[in-house]
Amino acid sequence: MNNTNENLTPETEEEREHIWLTDDDGNEFPFDLMDVITYQDADYAVFFPADESKEDDDEDTEVVILKVIPNNDGSAEFEGTDDEETLDAVFGMFMENMRLAFEEDAHDDDCGCGHCHE
Repeated sequence: MNNTNENLTPETEEEREHIWLTDDDGNEFPFDLMDVITYQDADYAVFFPADESKEDDDEDTEVVILKVIPNNDGSAEFEGTDDEETLDAVFGMFMENMRLAFEEDAHDDDCGCGHCHE
């Protein structure tokens, strides 16, 4: 899948615009940029399909991980990889970021949990 996007910083859900990625057959699909992970001196964008319905919450939805290829004009293109080690490492880092973000959102300053606000 390839696409060009000038801003790789995920925005709030309300402000997020879909990024349209094109597959090898020329079909375009909307995705949301969830995170950009740096792994072995390269950036990888983690995308979530934007057209997944709320009814599919019980099914496992796969994310798409693409290497970010910066252009000289400040935009970027995305390139797939078949390297399972890289995909597993980037996905693991993404899941850890999501876990940490969820833990931060789940607690406030007086939650009394005894460990997250020391």
